[in-house]
Amino acid sequence: MAIIGSIRKRGALIAAVIGIALLAFVLGDFLYKGKGFFTSEQSAGEIAGNTIPIIAFENEVQRIADSQKERRRQAALDEETMNKIRDNVWEKFVNNLALNPQFTSAGISVSDNEVKELILGNDPDPMVMQYFSDPQTNQLFPYFRDPATGKLKPSSVKTYVDSLPSEERPRWTEFEDLLRDQRAQNKYTALIKKGLYVTKAQAQIDYTHLNRSVNFQYLVKPYSSLPDSTVKVTEQDMLKFYNENSYKYKQDASRKMEYVIFDIKPTQLDFDETKNQIEKIAEEWKEIKNRKEDSLMVVRESDARVFDTTYYGKGSLPLQIDSMAQTAEKGIFLPIYMENNQYKLSKVMDYKLTPDSAKARHILIQVPEKDSMARAKAKILIDSIKTVIKKKKNFEEMAKKFSGDNGSKEKGGDLGWFKTGAMVPEFQNACFNGTKGDMPVALSKYGYHLIEILDQSPRTRKTQVATVEIKVEPGTKTRQDVYNNAVDFITKYHTTDAFDKGVEEMHLVKHKADPLKESDKSIPWIENPREVIRWAYNASKGDVSTEPFSFSDKYVVAHLAEIREEGIAPLEQKKDEVEMGAKKEKKAEKFIEEMNKANAKTIEDYASKLNLRVMPGEGATFTSYSIPSIGREMNLYGSLFTMKQGQLSKPVKGETGVYVIKVEKITAAPATTDYTAAKTQAKSNYSYRADMEVIDAIKKKAKIKDNRAKFF
Repeated sequence: MAIIGSIRKRGALIAAVIGIALLAFVLGDFLYKGKGFFTSEQSAGEIAGNTIPIIAFENEVQRIADSQKERRRQAALDEETMNKIRDNVWEKFVNNLALNPQFTSAGISVSDNEVKELILGNDPDPMVMQYFSDPQTNQLFPYFRDPATGKLKPSSVKTYVDSLPSEERPRWTEFEDLLRDQRAQNKYTALIKKGLYVTKAQAQIDYTHLNRSVNFQYLVKPYSSLPDSTVKVTEQDMLKFYNENSYKYKQDASRKMEYVIFDIKPTQLDFDETKNQIEKIAEEWKEIKNRKEDSLMVVRESDARVFDTTYYGKGSLPLQIDSMAQTAEKGIFLPIYMENNQYKLSKVMDYKLTPDSAKARHILIQVPEKDSMARAKAKILIDSIKTVIKKKKNFEEMAKKFSGDNGSKEKGGDLGWFKTGAMVPEFQNACFNGTKGDMPVALSKYGYHLIEILDQSPRTRKTQVATVEIKVEPGTKTRQDVYNNAVDFITKYHTTDAFDKGVEEMHLVKHKADPLKESDKSIPWIENPREVIRWAYNASKGDVSTEPFSFSDKYVVAHLAEIREEGIAPLEQKKDEVEMGAKKEKKAEKFIEEMNKANAKTIEDYASKLNLRVMPGEGATFTSYSIPSIGREMNLYGSLFTMKQGQLSKPVKGETGVYVIKVEKITAAPATTDYTAAKTQAKSNYSYRADMEVIDAIKKKAKIKDNRAKFF
């Protein structure tokens, strides 16, 4: 049952990754209801009037992080993983405080039997399938797969759950709680959908809108025909346009931040010091006379910390050493060379004659990593398959029946021709070290492979080289010099006007982050920029950072160019946009006045008097939301579908110009008494909206305030 042990180990990891956390509210309702001792600055956020203390939030994050570190055997988690954990914990708070109360008030509950059915029923929940699948292949682990159906085997799942030790039980309970929450959400949206109804009258309207079409003629005088430079607008014109269109300028809180980067790059001094370092290593290495000490030397001194045992053919090694390596004897040191900003020193360890490519077929028996019992069973199975094949010569048949490689099993396991480096090392070694007709067994990270070598190319020399590589990194002096440059910039150019001057005088590149949201986790050219973003939200407009922000390969100096608060953007912020809009209004007024003065009675008359061209428009329908050959012109669209056949419109102000239209022909929707299709389509549209919008509506009602960006 070692495979069960493996799944147990994986279980907590999966649980953590998808954010399964039964939040232990050790301080009870006090932590949520009312403000208590926690101010908004000390809270992770508010949900439905409940304050989430940052201590409670961070404790739960840390609990899950500690669990992941233990199972990954890592001292720390990267920032991306920590961000995912924080997001998952936050969503759990949202579920508990915003969604679940709404579901409960609607009379929705999920029984233990329902959860059991989601796990052990004939149609298990997709999350259950994921839980018991190999993350590398997305295939069910063999122990949990019914060989007859290929589906999840309930008896194996039950055995796994029943045999969980007490210390693992809480994590499984967390998983069940996640299933319960998701089931409640599905029930709630299903309840909403059941309440949706499309009347016959609505279906008739939808049918008509979909099938009634209009052919028309139009002409347009585009705004672009009058240069902006010839149109003058006053401050009053701009204020009037802004007030009439202020709804268009609604915005979320954001910042406009500018920044310059001082890259920390190796100098010639760093190159010289690194070369001296590898030359000293070469002298020490030449004193070593046995292979074991060679490998220890490479692992100890090389940045890669790897002793490469691969045999390389001609053209496979770096150009600087390739020719020499293929003719040198064992023990020869090749000249020090540079590649990708690394100094490298290589020693010829061995050489042999092997093929460049091979043709093979295989049968894969998948094995979860680190599961000794499953590995032992797989080895017995693969040996049995090999015995049968040797006796019956039925490799293709056995591959189709037993192989876990879906990419080749239907071809009898045939992989075709492949070159060195195309397969995992264990598989490659078996194919290239053997000879045609051999049937070796190899164990890789995917499981056991039974391989038949079908053919090989002619054998040529392959050389094994051991390499110490040391990357040229900026030294302490280099980093200090760059830091001093950044500090000098701040000292001299610490105001808005001076910042731009400094960029020009120091020949720097000014980068922009705009719009910058408080919760953003990325900025171009800056890794893990949360510290910079928090600064931007605590700074005043025009501020320049008082210290350079330090990153692994750069220093950054930031300037807060603009603060945008949530709500309607002020006129000053949108001045350019408002000016363009006001000018467009002036153009529209001028064009409409010209068209009215033309006193035209037909569309052709308009065209003749205004020197414009009449264009055809065909097949416009009310549900298309755009007009063929014109695009999205909502004012024109509204006019078109209120006109009668033969009617000529007055000038219509559009987005790109002023239009005149004439309805040529209205084709009525074909007569029918069957509105089933229209009804079905309308209900489908409503159901889709229920899936997409209902949960968002609950969250909006809960007035969720997320303060996490102030801390992380």
